Amino acid sequence: MLYSVLITGLILAVLILFYLWTIHPSFRKKEVLKDFARWDYAHRGLWNLADEGIPENSLPAFRRAVEHGFAIELDVHLTKDNQLIVFHDDDLKRICSVEGSCESMSAAQLQSLPLSGTGEYMPLLREVLDLVDGRVPLLIELKLPTMRTAICDHVRELLKNYKGSYLIESFHPLALRRYHKLDPSVPLGQLSSRYSAKTKMNPLFKLISSSLTENAVSRPDFIAYNFKHADALGFALNRRLFHTPAFAWTARSPKDYRACKKSFDAVIFERFLPDPSSPQGS
Repeated sequence: MLYSVLITGLILAVLILFYLWTIHPSFRKKEVLKDFARWDYAHRGLWNLADEGIPENSLPAFRRAVEHGFAIELDVHLTKDNQLIVFHDDDLKRICSVEGSCESMSAAQLQSLPLSGTGEYMPLLREVLDLVDGRVPLLIELKLPTMRTAICDHVRELLKNYKGSYLIESFHPLALRRYHKLDPSVPLGQLSSRYSAKTKMNPLFKLISSSLTENAVSRPDFIAYNFKHADALGFALNRRLFHTPAFAWTARSPKDYRACKKSFDAVIFERFLPDPSSPQGS
């Protein structure tokens, strides 16, 4: 009986240690990330479609964020002709009212599609870099609809001469692993959430992602997590046990923002302006 209890206890201890090993982050860049944590990040730029006709992930949205002194979160796809286009969704229906995806079209085709019925169009990443010109940090999300990580090579090639500060994040752990091999100096963030039953995702991938066991592949320097699920076990252990730097997504009201500030180092926000008395980057 005692032998059986000891064996059971040993197995449980091994499983717990293995789980902690899978979810732990990299510990390399905690000091570097302190500088990035001093900023609030405008989600897809400082857009305001209803009142000002400024769509998300557009040059006016990024220009407005810079003018207000906010860092910028943006999304990047690799087009059919290997150009880096700034756009969020996996398909074009919501924003451009057409079928298809960024990966299935050329950059020229995509840039002919109006954003949300406005006169604005998808910018290339190089256009955004020229606009921002290092004045505020960038939080760049790599969008990968498949297991191919070619986008990492193209992003790295474009950014290698960029003088401004930036972070790379992705839901795709293989993308982060690939980017680290290309440039170990860049801080990398694992995006995740505790997904609902309605989320269209392979159940196994959903479990791996929400539990942050994907960290065993990506070994991120920080975590970007849905702030509504800050009580998720993998996230809570990262924060309390490993003191992993964390970015909250996405605060959409002052109330959300205050909640994020209690549990996260930096906040990604939209649809309101954070307290202007809060100094950015100081």
